[in-house]
Amino acid sequence: MVKVVDNLLSPEEFKKLNDVLMGPEFPWYFLPDKVKSGDGNFQFCHNFILSGKVVSKFVTILDPFLSKLNMKKVIRIKANKTFKKKENIESEMHIDVTRKDEEKFKTAVFYCNTNNGSTKFENGKKVESRANRAVVFDGRTLHCGVDCTDSLRRVVINFNYMDE
Repeated sequence: MVKVVDNLLSPEEFKKLNDVLMGPEFPWYFLPDKVKSGDGNFQFCHNFILSGKVVSKFVTILDPFLSKLNMKKVIRIKANKTFKKKENIESEMHIDVTRKDEEKFKTAVFYCNTNNGSTKFENGKKVESRANRAVVFDGRTLHCGVDCTDSLRRVVINFNYMDE
């Protein structure tokens, strides 16, 4: 099931998050590929938590999400930034992380800015990128990011976690 939550953060929480994430002091790191090596679809990312371990001094800006998404155990949290393209290019369908023995987990994509990019699911459903919106789904669901054509950048935060 795909659940869309608009206005996930309060206006104050959202402003605080975006002042940091969209600001000039936030570090982004170049990745030559989005989904798999050699796909040629570059992006910038910032890892907050990898394999359950904090790897960013900026992780505290994510505190409001812990309760709002009911995160009991965090697997990975990372922000992705892509740039305006001439057309809405879809990345490959994928799942964000693999878990042993088909262990259940959730994925949430949080949209930091409004643009005509989206998240597309294997069943064809699309969720548009709208500022302060989250889409939450079973982490084993195939999905892909769709680049925008109407904004200089598309910024999302991907959460992979367990809620049980």
